[in-house]
Amino acid sequence: MDSVKAIDRIMEATGLSSQRELADLLNVSVQSISNQKKKEGIPAPWLLTLCDSHDLNPKWIRDGVGPKYIGRDGKDGSACHQPEEESQQVKPPCVRQEGRIEEDENGELKVPVLEAPEVDHYDYIPMVEAQLSAGGGSFMASERIRDYYAFRKAFIANVATSVKKLILMRVSGESMEPEIRNGATVMIDLGRRHIKNNCIYALGLEDTIIIKELERIPGGRVRVISKNPQYPAYEADAKALRIIGQVIWGDRMYPI
Repeated sequence: MDSVKAIDRIMEATGLSSQRELADLLNVSVQSISNQKKKEGIPAPWLLTLCDSHDLNPKWIRDGVGPKYIGRDGKDGSACHQPEEESQQVKPPCVRQEGRIEEDENGELKVPVLEAPEVDHYDYIPMVEAQLSAGGGSFMASERIRDYYAFRKAFIANVATSVKKLILMRVSGESMEPEIRNGATVMIDLGRRHIKNNCIYALGLEDTIIIKELERIPGGRVRVISKNPQYPAYEADAKALRIIGQVIWGDRMYPI
């Protein structure tokens, strides 16, 4: 993705006239904008902010394809998709609050709820900064939370097992491209750990988390699939997989 063209699209769609105005909107420095023009892509928090504040479609920002705006037809569910009468009301895209995901004695992952006054129509989902530990068989106990991002309650109620089971994570690597791009932000439902064919899951593997499509095959085994043809699929024992949760949302909804 050409980040210069992407930033030009942002400026045109938002009506901003300077990098200073864009930096203020994104709550970053002007230097951060200049530096990003020399890199590939647009950071996920910027996309979420622009989605929330101006209904901008992340895919259109990145690639210049698809509708410029989303949420004005009510077909998607992230924070920018507000009721029509509220479409010009700017909601805070995120709330800064640190926390930590912990694992209880039964192996259940506990996601701390945002300690903030309830906002009508919105749930806040934590963005996890992965700092993974394989010690004691736990992959999630040392994962830290920095920010919470807003999503419409109606959307969450329709797609998630529980708002208390949702986390956001950034994807690193290209093995799932073009389905999920390097640097993309995805929503993971920790309550969905039963393998369904052709769905995408976050898996604990040694001291890291990988994101792969899974397909059950005979003999209690699972085919682990990357979308990038440069990364061949392989088989694994289903019982040996540590399934963290199912990827249910990114640039679009994924099969659930």
